[in-house]
Amino acid sequence: MKDQKRKFQIKDILMLQIVFFIYSINSVVAKFASAQEPFSLNFILLYGLELCVLGVYAILWQQLIKRMELSVAYSNKAVVLLWAMVFGALLFKEQITLTKVAGILLVIAGIVVLNSEEVKE
Repeated sequence: MKDQKRKFQIKDILMLQIVFFIYSINSVVAKFASAQEPFSLNFILLYGLELCVLGVYAILWQQLIKRMELSVAYSNKAVVLLWAMVFGALLFKEQITLTKVAGILLVIAGIVVLNSEEVKE
């Protein structure tokens, strides 16, 4: 019985990471939209896409916080920093520095510690 609880929680944490990946896409779409002429067709379409992404995120988030403690779910939101760095480097040719990597690794270590305590309970 204890193993089932552990698997269920790990599944929820993985789903939470997927939800935050979806949330991070919102920032990418917003950055693309900011490069468009204000109120042009591309601008409006990209902001419409941004609203759709936020809608999907909001629905999935509501479903997840039913199954998890809010403090644990919300603390995992920091993983968006990792996705922002990855998207920034791949799509916008932003520089990845040692300081950024160290900061994100520290944040991820905190998330892992917090989640491992929750899985044990």
